[in-house]
Amino acid sequence: MSKGIDPLKVVERQNAIIRIQSGVIDELFLLLMQHISADEADSLPCIARINQAAEIRAEIGVG
Repeated sequence: MSKGIDPLKVVERQNAIIRIQSGVIDELFLLLMQHISADEADSLPCIARINQAAEIRAEIGVG
């Protein structure tokens, strides 16, 4: 952590970075989904992780 920066500001900036990265990942995923079939999508390992993340978000009331 940098000297002189409020720890809360650091967390807020990290949160902003994570939100930006998450948005980019979502956009890229939507682009991918335009180019593969539903069966191909179902077989992707990342689909299980995306569903797991959605369940966690639902548990904490985000998204």
